[in-house]
Amino acid sequence: MQSQSLSATADKRVQFIVRSTEDPLALDGPNVISGLCGSPKKISPIYVYDKRGTELFERQCATPEYYLRRIEAQLLNCYAVDIVGLCGPLAVVELGAGTAAKTRILLREYAKREVRCDYLPIDVDVDTLAESAHELISAFPLLYVHCLGTTYERGLRLVPSWSQPRLFVFLGSSLGNMEWPEVDSLLSRIFDNSAPGDYLLLGADLDKDSAIIDEAYNDAAGYGPQSTLNMLNHLNRRYGGNFESEQFRYRSQYDARARRNEVRIESLVDQTVTLATLGFTVSFGAGELIDAEVMLKFDPDELGAVLERAGFSMVRRWIESVYRYGLFLLRRK
Repeated sequence: MQSQSLSATADKRVQFIVRSTEDPLALDGPNVISGLCGSPKKISPIYVYDKRGTELFERQCATPEYYLRRIEAQLLNCYAVDIVGLCGPLAVVELGAGTAAKTRILLREYAKREVRCDYLPIDVDVDTLAESAHELISAFPLLYVHCLGTTYERGLRLVPSWSQPRLFVFLGSSLGNMEWPEVDSLLSRIFDNSAPGDYLLLGADLDKDSAIIDEAYNDAAGYGPQSTLNMLNHLNRRYGGNFESEQFRYRSQYDARARRNEVRIESLVDQTVTLATLGFTVSFGAGELIDAEVMLKFDPDELGAVLERAGFSMVRRWIESVYRYGLFLLRRK
């Protein structure tokens, strides 16, 4: 597969396999209408992540209540030696790479061994991919970065075959932000686009005391609620809407029986909202709830069984005992 150079003067250790300039939400208007016509109404969580929403989420991640990123980084720091030792030399493929903040911990371990490492980050934010790629090669002289600036689905299809095994990395408990059919679908895509002997490293949040979960999604500084309500501002900007965010309220509740945290937006009054560029108007009743995000909290044995059925055998798992967050290393059958 031919790779497109980032620029004529760019370091040859950074290349783009694909660099999509398409707005991933450019054709999403019909899905917005469908979601708001449903019962219950729904807004896709992808609308959290415009520039402002991402800034708020990053601030939430830095709060003392939001344990997920902190505990996952601690696990990676503790067990990177074991992970690299078990996997050996390989290419690292990351879904939703962003700035590669936590994956650097693994890349640093490969650098210590003074072996070439190839890193293939997948993300729709091509600017962040390019920026982090150059930071990475400056830090790690034997690292080669092959960027896939596109969606998970397309990126997985375009990951080239490799002479060594590949390690597919999916961190941040992003698997938990999907409904179960979506989890099965993503695992199926990874299986179909990997080869026997490839590895999969997952970060997954586990079932625990509901108070810990409630505090994480209701941080005292209010960044979590603000990032969710910013979805309405994102819709306004993108589709010429007139949502008034002060007329809505953030709601988060953990369902211990279903092991899922559900984030909703509640309409505080009877109101009508128009998305002008979609030619769409929708009414909300006072107290009506809009589904916004779901965060599955896994039972480790149940998750292991799901992964086994998807074609991945457990190699090792590491679980932090207080906050019950886990890293799962698997091998493709």
